[in-house]
Amino acid sequence: GSAALMSFQTKSLIRLIFVIMLACVALVPARALDPVDVTSQATAIDLTGVIDTHPGAGVRLAVQTAPDAAGVVNRIEVRSTSNEGSGDWLSFALANKSDQQIDRLIVAPHYRLPGSGFMWPDLGRQRIVSITPSQGFALDRQRDREADIFRVTLDPGAVVTFVAELGSPDVPSLTLWEPDAYKDAVNSFTLYEGIVLGIAGLLAVFLTILFVVKGSAMFPATAALAWAVLAYICVDFGFISKLVDLAPGDLNRWRAGTEVALAATLLIFPYAYLHLGRWNSRWNWLMLAWIAAMGALFAAAIFMPERASGIARMAFAGAVGVTLLLIIILCFQRYDRAILIVPTWLLTIAWTVGGWWTISGQLDNDIIQPALGGGLVLLVLQMAFTEKQHA
Repeated sequence: GSAALMSFQTKSLIRLIFVIMLACVALVPARALDPVDVTSQATAIDLTGVIDTHPGAGVRLAVQTAPDAAGVVNRIEVRSTSNEGSGDWLSFALANKSDQQIDRLIVAPHYRLPGSGFMWPDLGRQRIVSITPSQGFALDRQRDREADIFRVTLDPGAVVTFVAELGSPDVPSLTLWEPDAYKDAVNSFTLYEGIVLGIAGLLAVFLTILFVVKGSAMFPATAALAWAVLAYICVDFGFISKLVDLAPGDLNRWRAGTEVALAATLLIFPYAYLHLGRWNSRWNWLMLAWIAAMGALFAAAIFMPERASGIARMAFAGAVGVTLLLIIILCFQRYDRAILIVPTWLLTIAWTVGGWWTISGQLDNDIIQPALGGGLVLLVLQMAFTEKQHA
């Protein structure tokens, strides 16, 4: 009996110790990473790899601050400021070891094409709801349609821990910018984007007029692709937000719709240019089925933009592959139009491969996204030159 009693007491003690250990683990606050040194010479610092994420933490989060200059570690607790939060948080620390006050911008873009994904892509949304520093007041949000931007001021010798309430589980990019450098970077891309938009608009109008003058089926097919490219670029470059007042969560529907339009019109061009309907009447029915399927997918983009975009990206790649196979077969039959379209389709394949490398994260920089937009315009221009030989 005494042995059984001792065994029962031992098991109870083990259970008690296990419960105490679980309670201690639950009470230990999340720790921020080591502080990032901010100097006046650094114009842009990538914070994506140094942040500490806290997924599913709920409406409040307790963290320990980074050690200050005296090595003192404090504990802060942050509560959600609105109902827009996702329950996810991140924290990071910045240190100003200089003797000058430093002003910086914390920038989190709503959408980045690099690493966005292929099947169910991330089409953009609000990333950061608010940022609370361990010293002073919550950071002020700067007005911007394409990114969450917060201005931060670091006093000389200060080490500040920041806790950010997220509007979505993921933050693809978080950068600390020098204000003037960020403004210059945005302005430089604005000039390029304006030029690309102008060329795309002129191409769409020119090809539409060409269809009115010369009533051939390949001209409206190319004009439809040109308008789809123009719509895609307007959304990708953020121009649509200047025309229509959109919330960050609404832009993903526009982006998914333009990607569906690109996939739909890409296959219509080789169908019309190669006169596939004359080779076999079944191609006419297949093209009608393709247009009906893309129309249904376009409607689905309103309710399920991520899924519609993923299917559209698969359809785009499939259209490129099927057309390449058709061109190879027709080239062996010495069909002149199939031979003339080879350079255009090689450019299409190159753009598709570059797009795959980008959305899979193998190409990740600030230039690749606008470069792919310019590549689409170059592709439409090449198609216009190809069909002008038959005008």
